[in-house]
Amino acid sequence: MRTALAVIVAFIVTGLLSSGVDHVLHVTGIYPPYGEPMFETNLLLLASAYRIIFQILGAYIMAVIAKDNAMKAGWIVGILGTILWLSGAFFMKDKGPMWYSIVGAILSIPTVLLVS
Repeated sequence: MRTALAVIVAFIVTGLLSSGVDHVLHVTGIYPPYGEPMFETNLLLLASAYRIIFQILGAYIMAVIAKDNAMKAGWIVGILGTILWLSGAFFMKDKGPMWYSIVGAILSIPTVLLVS
């Protein structure tokens, strides 16, 4: 039960923080308006940077909650994160370059296991 809670919390923390920053950058005009594609490399690198930080933070909170099962929870979160990133690459291919989702998928497991 503790492992499942840790996995859920990791996704909630990472998702809320990432979505929050995304929203601020959209409404301030730094990112294109919602629904429009984003292919600017500098903006995608910015998004990657804060997502990596939030993934590490989410993984840290996950590890604290999971305690003895932190590594197991880390693998679950990392694998699910990879699947989500790759799903985004497939289903949202017209919203941004393929490399962005592939980099996210590649970094998903290492960023989580960094603190597990």
